[in-house]
Amino acid sequence: MKKLLYALLAVLLVVIVGIGALLALVDPNQFKPLISEQVKKATGRDLMISGDIGWRFFPSIGFTLGQTEFRNPAGFAEKNMVQLASAELSVSVMPLFSRQLEIGHVSLHDGRVFIQTRKDGISNMDDLGKPAAQPEAADNREMKATEPASQPEQKIAEPWAITLAGIELVNASAEIRDDQAGTVTTISSLNFNLSQFAPGDWAQADFDVAGLSGELNFSAKGATELFILPEFNNAELKNLQLSATVKDSVNDISALTLGLDKFKIGEWSLITFSAKGQVPDLVFDAKGETRFKLNEAMDFVQLQGLALASGLKGAALPRPEMAVKLAADADYDVKQAMATLKQFRADIDEIGLNGQGSFKSADVPVIRFAIKSDDIDLDAFLGLDKANKEETQTSSTGEEQGSTATATKAPSDSEPDLSVLKTLDVAGTVELGKLKAANAKLQNVQLDMKVAKGVLTVKQLDANLYEGSIKAKATINANGKLPTYKVSKQIRGVQVQPLLIDLADKDVLAGKGDITVSLAGTGLAEKRIRENVAGTVDINFADGAIYGVNIPEMIREAKAKLKGKKAEYVKEERKTDFSSMTATLKLGSGKASTNNLDVDSPLLRIDGAGETNLINEVVDFTISTSVVATSKGQGGKDIDEVADLTVPIDVKGNWSEPKFSLNLAKLLKQNNQLEKKAHKEVERGLEKLLGDKAKDDEIKKAADKLLKGLFN
Repeated sequence: MKKLLYALLAVLLVVIVGIGALLALVDPNQFKPLISEQVKKATGRDLMISGDIGWRFFPSIGFTLGQTEFRNPAGFAEKNMVQLASAELSVSVMPLFSRQLEIGHVSLHDGRVFIQTRKDGISNMDDLGKPAAQPEAADNREMKATEPASQPEQKIAEPWAITLAGIELVNASAEIRDDQAGTVTTISSLNFNLSQFAPGDWAQADFDVAGLSGELNFSAKGATELFILPEFNNAELKNLQLSATVKDSVNDISALTLGLDKFKIGEWSLITFSAKGQVPDLVFDAKGETRFKLNEAMDFVQLQGLALASGLKGAALPRPEMAVKLAADADYDVKQAMATLKQFRADIDEIGLNGQGSFKSADVPVIRFAIKSDDIDLDAFLGLDKANKEETQTSSTGEEQGSTATATKAPSDSEPDLSVLKTLDVAGTVELGKLKAANAKLQNVQLDMKVAKGVLTVKQLDANLYEGSIKAKATINANGKLPTYKVSKQIRGVQVQPLLIDLADKDVLAGKGDITVSLAGTGLAEKRIRENVAGTVDINFADGAIYGVNIPEMIREAKAKLKGKKAEYVKEERKTDFSSMTATLKLGSGKASTNNLDVDSPLLRIDGAGETNLINEVVDFTISTSVVATSKGQGGKDIDEVADLTVPIDVKGNWSEPKFSLNLAKLLKQNNQLEKKAHKEVERGLEKLLGDKAKDDEIKKAADKLLKGLFN
């Protein structure tokens, strides 16, 4: 027993003597030049250790390091890439013999990192890891030449077990500067703590950071528990809590939070998140959650049961306040850089949408979508229905007060910005059960569209409306100085009257209509559309009426004027019924014209020609109307007496207030021609009947009196 005690005392004495000798004979500061030299060889950079290096023996052997600077190459804004005010590190000696590396508490104080990319594209990180050029010694060359071709296999050593008492990063800072992009990100304060750490055991970590990116101030803090497998081939997190704030002159995200119950590669985790703040013209308060999984190859991310709810306020919205909800499954493929939204359901106030979509990151992002909805009322959603009612009430009040109509607002010559069409590759479909837009009501809407290389193509637009249907195709090409467009449209069996009332609040035409449109032009500003649009519009209406004019009444009025009398007043609705109406409108040079307007009914035949100026909205048409049958007219008035009379009617004014009036000059000219023709026929008949007596003055006077009675 005494021998063992003596042996232990001897070992202790040797250790004490050894430590004393180490302190007396070995000054660690003498290694500074050697350390700097080796760093120079390895990196090509200078390492300056201006502070002292000191030994530390309790609770383990280690050292302290004073002011240390790792230099930048010449030509950068700061001389140091990395610098430290002080550092501490210790290692337990005895476990080293058992291949166990037990590192004590590592502490770094007032560290700073500076990374810069100059305007010429050179970064202070480009040459890191490139050793300084060294001449190769002759004996080294000889040794390499005589090295054996192969080495005997070495026995694989047992792996080291590593533990760490903790890491402490105190008051660190950093600056990342890109002179090419003109951006600077500064971390003014970073603190990090990791508790005692050993593979196979859970460790606690927490941090806080504050900085500035451009004009954006940010701060964040968080905490989590960390677990690393002994094999160092996987890691886990749990109880992650992160909070942050972001603010600049116009944006203020006052609360941003992220929570994670656990994380392990290949297993599901639950994430909760929230964001509250404001950006220009928008205040938001959002929160949500989702299940999250990253596959073992770490190249595929899945989100399951994503649920997001947000309240929105501000002038940037179509209404003062909105509630938005989103539910979906999603995934992200790292290799393909593609995010996919599966079976999403979005509710924006009363509008509900569902479908799927994808986004692929590329120089030109690729977006695909398929959206469905049962019912969308855009007018109610955008508040247009209320605006229209208020406008109508204001207009009615103005009329009651005798206010005069204001001048038509000049069409805008401002082109829409279509540059976004050149930056996207978009294709998708939309299916809507019901749609109300601009007060028009559509059902069973099907849209198939795409955007590629600056061209928007509507491949299909089908819908039912007002007992009929519409099929349309269109393209808009934004690649020229001004955009160009082509539109083709077929409307079949539509009830025109309710359509016009809903769209323009105008009750001017009724009937079942077919319309074929083929138009093209350059420029999408309203003014350029009116100036440059070209093409045709074919219309074919059946069993309808023209409101605002009663043509039979105007015929009776024309007959009365020819007789120098006043037409008998009959109270009738101001409309003209027809069995069919056809016309072809030709558009071009800022005008729309027709020369084949034809309106038929059992009683009347109406032919028309004329034009309207698309820019100033002036109308100039002439309609020729004649009675082609003897029957009761509208309102029951017998108009047999005006059969075969053709009455010219002028349509003047503008689109909002067309004026209908008799063309008396043409009417009188027509009457004079008829009267002269009748005189000749009467004279020819009298000559056949009476012979030479027909030239008698009394007989001529009687014939003239009879003809005047017919034409007056």
